[in-house]
Amino acid sequence: MSFLKRLYYFLFGTTIGVIILMFVLDKKESTFNYGLDKRVLNDIYKKEWVFLSKNDSIIQDKKMFFKTFDVNFSQSNVELDSCKIYIIEKELNYKKVTFQVENCKKTASFKRIR
Repeated sequence: MSFLKRLYYFLFGTTIGVIILMFVLDKKESTFNYGLDKRVLNDIYKKEWVFLSKNDSIIQDKKMFFKTFDVNFSQSNVELDSCKIYIIEKELNYKKVTFQVENCKKTASFKRIR
């Protein structure tokens, strides 16, 4: 069997496998959080959310939060032992929306900065 034929079989099998894997993982709603940014957001996502004022609840949907916000590590204080403080940002209608999130063991407290 020639190299080209083996390459075609390999690419065909890989394509079929990837398509099946995409359907299986889509139904399980699996996430692959390899980046530090997404790991922090996923940790906040799993906890009980507390908004310190009623105006802060811009975040209506938790899934939207996970997909659209970014963590600004240069302004965050991750050196704390008890509750780490993260600055999360998003551009919304050409304005930057910024929250200070106090990430404790069971809760995440949101305070809107801008």
